Amino acid sequence: MVLSFFLSLRLIRNSKIPYYMKGFYWYPIVGILVLVPNFIDLNISRIFHPVSVIIINASILFHFIFLSLFIIKLIKNKSNQNLLNIIFWSILLLLFLSLNKENLTKNNNLGYSVSNFGLIIFCILYYYQLFNSLPNMNLKKEPSFWIVTGIFFTMSVHIPIQAAVGFLRYNISYNNYILLYGIIAFCYSIMHLFLIKAFICATHQRKAI
Repeated sequence: MVLSFFLSLRLIRNSKIPYYMKGFYWYPIVGILVLVPNFIDLNISRIFHPVSVIIINASILFHFIFLSLFIIKLIKNKSNQNLLNIIFWSILLLLFLSLNKENLTKNNNLGYSVSNFGLIIFCILYYYQLFNSLPNMNLKKEPSFWIVTGIFFTMSVHIPIQAAVGFLRYNISYNNYILLYGIIAFCYSIMHLFLIKAFICATHQRKAI
């Protein structure tokens, strides 16, 4: 995550990056801001646990809104864009309702699952568009492909684990609970490897797509 953050800073000074990459450096920045209090909560002291949970719940909204709008920018088909907009606003409403139901100081497992499922749908629509235009694209050099693939992989693994955490949290030991969250953290580390690849591709592109 730290490496993807520093690489993303190169995008700020690069005026030739693809249009959809502008501002993407905010994602790893917010990721680090969320990671620090969560690390302290899990490994050093539980005294700030309520604050950590509030930050994580707020990050769910940022995570979904930021990545959804990123993928929507990539979709060129108008009917698919309209479908994505409907899904986007529906899930956003569900997220606000789940936050109200769960309370800001409790882990919002429902919100995580709903937002991640929505992102998977967005990724599938991106792939549908991508595979219809493959002859015109070099996937190895396409930043959007690496970012969306990272999102798709991470969300696909995250959903069942998050569901297990929500279902088993009162029936498993604290160490196993931490282990499940460790697996989730590892998946997000893999996602940031995809982001690093995307940032490298973006900084080598000579003109916006």
